[in-house]
Amino acid sequence: MKGFTIIESLIGIAIIAIVATMFVSVFGIFRQSSDLTEAHSTIIGILQDARSRTLASESNSIYGVHFEQTQTVLFRGGTYDSSATSNEPYRLPTTVTISAISLGGPSDVVFTRLIGTTTASGTITLQSIADSTATRTVTIFSTGVVK
Repeated sequence: MKGFTIIESLIGIAIIAIVATMFVSVFGIFRQSSDLTEAHSTIIGILQDARSRTLASESNSIYGVHFEQTQTVLFRGGTYDSSATSNEPYRLPTTVTISAISLGGPSDVVFTRLIGTTTASGTITLQSIADSTATRTVTIFSTGVVK
């Protein structure tokens, strides 16, 4: 007789289930790592954008960046106003959080006209929610350079 027995079918289904579980697990880890890298790059880009806008005197104003645990906001003016319509928020991916804001005071970085220096310098630490050992650090120098 030719064909498959029920046991052979169940073994085949079990193997497929194991492989699928491994694939989903690996994909989840890759996604979290990718989200952390994306958030790091985006925050650096937002800081560089704020500095560029300030140096260009766009809208005849200065610009800054405000940091919170789950978002970063590019704002116009010398101080952050959460209700300003000109704010440009960036929400972090749900798998990433800002775990430490070490700017020596408030959680805002404001750039100065003409020379592009900052009012605050220090580091912003991003952390993966699922893996607390996976972190990225954004360093803001007093000269306005961001790495």
